[in-house]
Amino acid sequence: MFLGQVWVNRLAVMTKPVPASPSRELIVQALILSLGAAVALGFSRFSYALLLPAMRTTLDWSYAEAGSLNTANALGYLIGTLTTARLVARVGIGQCFWVALLLTGAGLFATGLTENFVALLSIRLLTGITCAYTFISGATLASHLAKDGHGGLVLGLYFGGVGTGIFLAGLGLPQVMEYDAGLWPYPWLAMGILTFIAVFVARPVALKVPTDNPHAAKAAPWRFPTQLLPSLTAYALFGLGYISYMTFIIAYLRSGAVSTWAITAFWLLLGVSVFASAFVWQGLLDKAKAAGYALASVLAVVALGTALPLVSTSLVAVLISGVLFGGAFLTVVSAVTNIARCALPTHAWAGGIALFTLLFSIGQTIGPMVAGVLADRSNSFTSGFALSASCLAIAAALALMQKAQDAPQSEIVR
Repeated sequence: MFLGQVWVNRLAVMTKPVPASPSRELIVQALILSLGAAVALGFSRFSYALLLPAMRTTLDWSYAEAGSLNTANALGYLIGTLTTARLVARVGIGQCFWVALLLTGAGLFATGLTENFVALLSIRLLTGITCAYTFISGATLASHLAKDGHGGLVLGLYFGGVGTGIFLAGLGLPQVMEYDAGLWPYPWLAMGILTFIAVFVARPVALKVPTDNPHAAKAAPWRFPTQLLPSLTAYALFGLGYISYMTFIIAYLRSGAVSTWAITAFWLLLGVSVFASAFVWQGLLDKAKAAGYALASVLAVVALGTALPLVSTSLVAVLISGVLFGGAFLTVVSAVTNIARCALPTHAWAGGIALFTLLFSIGQTIGPMVAGVLADRSNSFTSGFALSASCLAIAAALALMQKAQDAPQSEIVR
């Protein structure tokens, strides 16, 4: 049944007109918007994995306390997803994007100005809110850029921006932290400054992207998309599974006596793989549209990349883990965004993407704290990583149940 559906989808794609090659302007716009993804996830969330060992040592935290900072960030992200659609309806998508990006930069800068645990928790919480506004509104802008086709490429380039943020954060940072853990505030300050520069570049593009009437989503009736329940559930499990890896992978590798240079190579390769994933998975995303087999494929690869360090922490195994995980985990976001834009009418895109992100945020809010507690109790990350890999494998199985249910052609433009 599943294979039959795959071939029906492929035949349907083959009989449709092939869109023209993407213009240079379209690619440049997608890359500029991807600066928002680079900051919201690459800087704000994932760079914390590089800084966590130094901050934990310098500030004398337990693993549960260290994990709670990412939990606070994820909780803020959850709050942001609950209010994004309403905010976008009030101020517009472009305006929401650049202002939230500016506030995220302020939060990153402020993180480097204090050592107080409660203050850092508060800053991470507030930054999580602005990151949600940035990331969701940016994804919605990218969806509108892809109205005339090339959705897989445009969304892949946007989400691939996370890889750019990961790569930039990994340039020399592990060596600096190895040299002096007390220097941890300076990377936060630097990332804040880089974000302010990104705002200057991205604001004109964000305001230029043609979108629907910002009040349309507020005026039009919106219903829970029950037809997307398999992919929604899979995405929630993805949020629970992936975040433990991205929060504690550096600490796990250090505990296994992996060298600083190997960790640097791992992190840089992870970032390059995230960006390259925009091109690796583009064809599959375009063909799958609202069907779940593309989502299931990338989730399976993420699960494999997460489980590999449990088997071996040799240099080869670590690098392969980085390639597999980095080459697929942000494509999960592209896949569910693609499902939302192909299965829902245009006016429901912001709400649909926000719903996916809401369930994802619930999962990733729980993940870091659970993994930190397990690490403290067992003095090992093994059980937390095993739980993550299991959640991701289950998510892949659920995604296979997602059937293609397109929105009426009168309501959506591909």
